Amino acid sequence: MEPVDAHVAQARRTTATVLKHWSLPETPAEDARLVVSELVSNAIIHGSGDVRLRLRHDEHQLRIRVTDDSTAPARRRRASAAGLGGRGLHLVACLSLRWGVADGGRTTYAVIPTLTEAPPCRRTTQSSTEPTC
Repeated sequence: MEPVDAHVAQARRTTATVLKHWSLPETPAEDARLVVSELVSNAIIHGSGDVRLRLRHDEHQLRIRVTDDSTAPARRRRASAAGLGGRGLHLVACLSLRWGVADGGRTTYAVIPTLTEAPPCRRTTQSSTEPTC
């Protein structure tokens, strides 16, 4: 898709349609729509060239990959209390089992649990090494 803001909503709608077709439960589907919104937004704002979205699903996980032509990898930033940005990748980290960058910085990915695993911020007990949200 071309890197325009209106395509964030289109990516979210397309994701919702695909996940409904795959009969994904509502909670992981909601998480996935938010993660797609954040990753596509980041690619449009901070990346370059067209943005590509890929979804893959198996019985336990949904893998989301967003690719653009920029080689600058996505990085979490500290958001100021008054700032409007800097929270997207924190949300992605909280909703995902894991996230990261690949393809020399061109792809940002997230893995969403679909059945049995909960992301670190949704578990009822957390070890001291897991992130808190």
